Amino acid sequence: MQKLEDIWNEVIRRAETTDALFCIFKKRGGKTQFIASNSSQLNSYNPDSDGFILSSFEDGDLKIIPNDHTFDLNSTDDVDRFNSYLQNRKPVGANPNSEIISTSAESYEKSFCSVKKTLDSKEATKIVLSARQNVQTEKSSFEIFSNIASKDSYEFAYLLHLPNGETWIGNTPEILLQKNGESYSTISLAGTIANDGKQQWHEKEIREQKVVTDYITERLKSVDANITVGTTHSKPAGMIQHLCTDISFTSTESLSSLIGLLHPTPAVLGFPTSTALSAIKEAESHKRELYSGVVGFQSKSNNEANIFVNLRCGKLKNNILTLFAGGGIMPDSTKDNEWKEVQMKFESIKRAFFE
Repeated sequence: MQKLEDIWNEVIRRAETTDALFCIFKKRGGKTQFIASNSSQLNSYNPDSDGFILSSFEDGDLKIIPNDHTFDLNSTDDVDRFNSYLQNRKPVGANPNSEIISTSAESYEKSFCSVKKTLDSKEATKIVLSARQNVQTEKSSFEIFSNIASKDSYEFAYLLHLPNGETWIGNTPEILLQKNGESYSTISLAGTIANDGKQQWHEKEIREQKVVTDYITERLKSVDANITVGTTHSKPAGMIQHLCTDISFTSTESLSSLIGLLHPTPAVLGFPTSTALSAIKEAESHKRELYSGVVGFQSKSNNEANIFVNLRCGKLKNNILTLFAGGGIMPDSTKDNEWKEVQMKFESIKRAFFE
C-alpha cells in the first residue's frame, strides 16, 4: 500500500501545476499546519483574518493567505478534500524559467566594492549584501519541506505555493515578532561563524550584532514599549551559528505597525537603513523577492502571531532551486572572508534541505 506521505507528495506536485495558493508550515516545536485560499491572488493584509502572512523585500506590503481551507497531512480523507479543492484551480503553463543566474565570485566582488565605497565614506556602518545560487534538483518541494521539518535547526519552516507557479521553501532561524495578547518577543540576530566548536567570536561579529540590538530597542522606545533586553548568546543554526539577544516587550501598537516599525532591521539591510537600502539597490544585480521579507502566521481568534524574517530560503520552479543568502559588510570586512561566509550559508541551506 502506498504511504500517505507519498500520496501527499504526488498531490502537491500536481497542485504546483495550478494557480492554487496554499502553504504548509511549522513553527519549531509546534504542529504542521496546511492552509489554502479560495483566491488565486494574494490578499492585502487583514488584521481580522487568521492566515499566513508574507511580504517581499522590495515592496514590504503585507499580504495574507486566509485559511479558507485547512488540511491535515495525517488524514487520508483530507487528500480527497484537497483534490476537490484543486478541481476549481486553473492550470499554470509550464513556461521556461526566465534566466536566473547564480551570483559569481566576480559579480560578488563588484557588488562588494560598491558597498565598500559607501562604508569607507562613513555614510554607513554596515551594509548587508546578498547572493543567489542555483541548484538542480529532482526533489519535490514537499520532500524538501518534510526533511526540513523533521529537524530542529530552525524557528520556522514553510512551503509556499504562489499562483504564478513558483514554490518557496524556507527554514529561517530569525524571529521578527511573537505576539501573545499585548506581550511580544523578538530577537537581535546577526554575525556568523561556523558551528564546529573551533571558531571564536571576533570584534567584527560583535559590533555587527550590536548594531541590530541597538536599532530594535531604539525603534521600540519610539512607541513607548516596555522593553526587557536579555544577554547575548550563540544561537546554532545547522552548520553555522549567530550571535543572538532576546528582547521582550509590551505594546498596544497593532501587529502590522510593529512589523513596519522593526522590518527590515539592520540584520538584513544595514545601518543607517535608508543609506544601506540605497547602496543595496545600486550594488545588487538581482531582486531579493521574498528573501529577507517576512513570513509567518496569525490567529486573530487566539490574539497570537508568529512572524519571522525570511532567511535560509529558496524558490523552486522547473526543478531549479534558487537559494538566497547574505552577510553583513562592515568597514573592516574583506571580500574573501565575506564570500566564504556566503558560501558557508549556502552549504548550510543545502544540508538542511537535502541531507
